[in-house]
Amino acid sequence: MQVAVCDDNKLHLLEMKEKLSSLPMVENAYLFSDLPLFLSSVEDGRSYDAVLMDIDWERGQTGMDAAEELYRRSPETKIIYVTGYGDKYSQHIFLRSANLSGYIAKPVDIGILEANLKKVADALPLGGQPSLVVRRHGALISIPFREICYIESWKHSVKIHSARDGMVELYGRLDKIIGALPPEFCQCHKSYVVNMRQIQRFQPGGILLKNGDAVPVSRSKYNETKEAYLNFIGTTF
Repeated sequence: MQVAVCDDNKLHLLEMKEKLSSLPMVENAYLFSDLPLFLSSVEDGRSYDAVLMDIDWERGQTGMDAAEELYRRSPETKIIYVTGYGDKYSQHIFLRSANLSGYIAKPVDIGILEANLKKVADALPLGGQPSLVVRRHGALISIPFREICYIESWKHSVKIHSARDGMVELYGRLDKIIGALPPEFCQCHKSYVVNMRQIQRFQPGGILLKNGDAVPVSRSKYNETKEAYLNFIGTTF
């Protein structure tokens, strides 16, 4: 499970990292002492199963603001609020849009932390994040769908561009992979399929993705692709 910890107290971040390293369901823990930097990581395509979010921040920010913004960008990510001011915020956390999963008081008890993360892990699909399973060099590999930015066909191979793993190239045909993709993927060109979660904007002749890559859109598929994207963001957000 991919977990992010957001707190402006760097000592608390290190303590949380130590606690998380002892929990078997946590695969990776990412630490952020800056909320814009955390949100930027999401905008760039990084995904998290759970975010341990401190509520009280300096400079007038609150973790609830960041959680609301996260919900717009990644509505499936679970939020677990962490705070030393339980009475101050307990009446407000349900008034803001967020995929709220838990609420932990500081100092964080390892048993309560584990129970909250186990709740998130148990809600994930069997085997973890929904993934594209492909064969490469004789071995099966799994790439989470939401990490895939786009897929392109090149001669007799397929290149899968992932925010987490970079580019994965394998022998095969694009049409075989398209059949295994969920609805958030759209074929915008005979040689390209794009993850609509990763689209930043449409531009002349193509699409600019959140990671800065440009994907071409064929003239015959431009209107269809744009309509699919507008329907997708209307449904998702």
